[in-house]
Amino acid sequence: MGETLGRIKIKRTSDTLYNITVILLIVGIVFLSYRLVSNVFLYERDVRSHQQIVPNSGADNNSGDFFSEIWTRISQIDLTDPAVILSSQMPYLAAAQINEDNNGETPAFASNEGVNTKENNNSKDNSRGLVSRPELDKQDISQNISDQDYGKDYHESDGDEKELSDEIKIQIKTITDTLPPVSLSGEGPQILIYHTHSLEAYKQDPNNKYDAIAAFRSSDLNHTVVSVGDVLAENLEKRGIPVVHDRTNHEQYSWKDGLYPRSLETIKRNMEKYDSLKIFLDIHRNYDESLKDPDKEVVIINGERVAKFFVLIGTGEGVSGGFAEKPNWRENYKFALKITNKANEKYPGLAGDIKVRTGRYNQHVSTNAVLIEIGNHLTTLEEAKRTAVYLAEIISEIIEK
Repeated sequence: MGETLGRIKIKRTSDTLYNITVILLIVGIVFLSYRLVSNVFLYERDVRSHQQIVPNSGADNNSGDFFSEIWTRISQIDLTDPAVILSSQMPYLAAAQINEDNNGETPAFASNEGVNTKENNNSKDNSRGLVSRPELDKQDISQNISDQDYGKDYHESDGDEKELSDEIKIQIKTITDTLPPVSLSGEGPQILIYHTHSLEAYKQDPNNKYDAIAAFRSSDLNHTVVSVGDVLAENLEKRGIPVVHDRTNHEQYSWKDGLYPRSLETIKRNMEKYDSLKIFLDIHRNYDESLKDPDKEVVIINGERVAKFFVLIGTGEGVSGGFAEKPNWRENYKFALKITNKANEKYPGLAGDIKVRTGRYNQHVSTNAVLIEIGNHLTTLEEAKRTAVYLAEIISEIIEK
């Protein structure tokens, strides 16, 4: 009798394990099928977007390339790149690869589609052709940031991996607001507004919800920091300051090529077209895990919640000796100081302290080039748009027309 009961228990245990195994297999198959189908959709969408920007070279696509791309999207491992396969098993190789020179040609990226500007006689080139990317500094190569890193503070993609030197820390303390008003004269656009991180979105607003592709990210530019740039451009124009707002989405392809090199192409393309440009504003949304209270991230102006902002300056120190072409960060810092001081003079608490990092952030293109973080993941899009209105007022008061 006891022997029979023992056999029954063993059989029940075996049946239970078998059922659990079957269930796990089914769940695994469903999950992989979902990933495959969703990534096929994303891949086809990216191909269509790419074909609208880069002319067809005439080469025939093959099924091998298609399925290789699908595998890459699911596994995050590019089977066509031996270095990627090795680095996926030996992560320290990825760090070593960043220090390699990038001597190869990189496809042209940005187009002028979506640029918000008024045509003028000062344009060097009224065509909307592509601009080939120049050879990149080795620190410009970004790490391949995965979806789970969306929404995080990822300025390290521009070589910001090193602590500020003591010498620069000392110099920062000696810089004062001695910069005369920026002179904007002549015909044509004077300010370029663009967005290196085009898909940065804000806290979900019950009155204006958006479809998130990840935490605080949206592929709808009307719900991202790009729409904040729309408001800034509109209000600068109202004050008689001609502006180019380039709405190019720099995040529509893989991040592994780096986003700042892409936005640099946007800058260069506009500089070629408008030699009147004097101020360059890269508008972002900040992310900081240490921030917890939304009420501390806004100021009340005229009874409305307005998101705080701050300016970020890059020294170009980078890593391994820094960038070959460094920004004049001291002059950019003076410009940032003028914006910050004027903001807090008119609206106390609106502007936070200037942040200085070792990246470059394309600020080598001018002595009036800054990165501005408007709001963060605890503020809403509407709160950030209100900031843009006041920022336009502030900028108009520190320039000389």
